[in-house]
Amino acid sequence: MINPLEFAKFLDENIGIFAGVPDSLLKPLNSSLDQIINKDRFFTTANEGQAVAFACGYHLATSKIGLVYMQNSGLGNAINPLLSLADEKVYKIPLLLLIGLRGGDDDEPQHKKQGLVTDKILTACDIPFVTLSKNIEEAKVQFLNALSVCRDKFSPFAILIEKNTFEKSQTIDKKNQYELNREEAISLVQDTFLNAKFISTTGMISRENYELRELKNQGHENDFLVVGSMGFASSIAFMIDKFSDNKDKVVCLDGDGSFIMHMGSILNFKGSKFIHVVLNNFAHDSVGGQETNAKNCNFASIAKSCGYDECYSVSLKSELTTVLDRIKNSQKLIFLEIKVSKGARKNLGRPKDILKLKEKFCKGL
Repeated sequence: MINPLEFAKFLDENIGIFAGVPDSLLKPLNSSLDQIINKDRFFTTANEGQAVAFACGYHLATSKIGLVYMQNSGLGNAINPLLSLADEKVYKIPLLLLIGLRGGDDDEPQHKKQGLVTDKILTACDIPFVTLSKNIEEAKVQFLNALSVCRDKFSPFAILIEKNTFEKSQTIDKKNQYELNREEAISLVQDTFLNAKFISTTGMISRENYELRELKNQGHENDFLVVGSMGFASSIAFMIDKFSDNKDKVVCLDGDGSFIMHMGSILNFKGSKFIHVVLNNFAHDSVGGQETNAKNCNFASIAKSCGYDECYSVSLKSELTTVLDRIKNSQKLIFLEIKVSKGARKNLGRPKDILKLKEKFCKGL
């Protein structure tokens, strides 16, 4: 396996900027880059398409090459600017893609299809690619060759990162001081809306929503777990609220990273009446804890300006219980930000047989 700090120093010598959305397979490398690179060269973007735009803008400004990092599930967000902006048949902008290759028999179901077709997608897009060697000297040669192709063809080149490519690294876990953890907050919301239909976003939030139902012996027929498709849980919640024959309350459990990823979606929700909960720990917790840009804005103010009827932001248990009591019988579009601590319990399980869970959920609609 590759020493991530040594490889990060090598990248720093050859690349201008780094921009993207975190991935668990890239966590050791990203953590190392975060330690050695100035913040004005290392960016966490709202989505992968924005990261491609950052790399393109950087090249236009400097004639240098930027690197875009992502999980392969985010490739779809990047395809539009890759083909309509960076491609050699358009503006001929060179950039490197560093893609975590999730998928395989031992991975979660939302990654299986993406893992099978990642190489086919890149081939269809005429983006050359290579799988990074786990030998650091070979990996450096591969990287320099990829950089050379980028410069010669003035086009993107992708480097795929398999599981266990990088050694685990010592990371500085930047804790926050919030009283509630995410699982406690979800439990309180569940207990307030006992008969509601819950739509929960990808990552830890869906896993915790699922596990809490198990612990409470409540069943899963009221939950739809959006285990992939980051950023789209609220749009699914909106349509279920709008078109389901079942008139039970709809609650969306969202995260700060997923809320930011497709924030423009909330402009469609005005006039609906679901509860949109954003559990904000200011981090991409499910893929390593790299910070989001949530600290740069006020979520509740944004939601209010986009047509939500009532908007709240809380960080204390007492504040949360007060707001939940106030909105439990609401027939309005409600936004509720709950600021929570980072991290999850070590023995957190994963949902099983998600297709059966979907079928149970749909019967209840």
